[in-house]
Amino acid sequence: MMQHSVIEISEKEYAKISQLVYNRFGINLGTKKQSLVMNRLRKVLLENNFNNFEQFYKYIQEDKSGVGLDILINKISTNLTYFARENEHFNYLQETVIPALRSTPKVSSEKAMRIWCAGCSTGEEAYTLAMVMRSAYKNTDNWNLGVLATDISARALEIAKTGIYSADNVKKLSDPAYKNGFIKVPGDKYQVQSEIQKLVLFRRLNLMRAEFPFQKKFHTIFCRNVMIYFDSETRKNLIKKFHQHLVEGGYLFIGHSESLGRDNPYFKYIRPAVYARV
Repeated sequence: MMQHSVIEISEKEYAKISQLVYNRFGINLGTKKQSLVMNRLRKVLLENNFNNFEQFYKYIQEDKSGVGLDILINKISTNLTYFARENEHFNYLQETVIPALRSTPKVSSEKAMRIWCAGCSTGEEAYTLAMVMRSAYKNTDNWNLGVLATDISARALEIAKTGIYSADNVKKLSDPAYKNGFIKVPGDKYQVQSEIQKLVLFRRLNLMRAEFPFQKKFHTIFCRNVMIYFDSETRKNLIKKFHQHLVEGGYLFIGHSESLGRDNPYFKYIRPAVYARV
């Protein structure tokens, strides 16, 4: 029986796969992820009887169904996330951003608040946003509230749609506003309450596509710890598209390890990892 150690990835094979990942998903693997890619894909090769990475690469290239690409991105993409991650962002959203936006004539007359969670992974961030939104609007009626949560990974979205998470994931939360958003279910797990789940719409979306299929603009976009995987040109194009899909004065939240640059023409710096559309 073939052992995992038998299948190694050559520099040529890695170059082909990393270029494919960049072309299709905008993720820049660079030259230092060869071992990571090899280790994450070895099991896939064994399970599908590929003798080497070249065969797997050819399969993806020739596969018209897109299944091969799904397998690749599900293994390559990182889904590290948890509820209320970098919680100061959510506090700022509830205490400052939502009240500021809600007070503008256009938003108050439309009675709508739309948030896009771009790169939502397994859903923790999107549901946290929904909890914040529900809390911020608990004393208001007839508002159309919603979180659009998108990701490239079909596997991550399947988990997100269930709204079911491990007890360890939920027990880390100290704020009652978050903890009260779950119900206990069998198997020592917790499920997001149905009224919160109803606020979130999960959809698959590749941020590399030329145009986004949105009819209405968003009031806030969360795209945190996603652009760190993109090169400079890809980031610039994405930032421009975020600008196009935000309302005037809308907010963009990014990861604390990311930056748009002080001279960015589309957004003004508000505070660490928070920008406003100009």
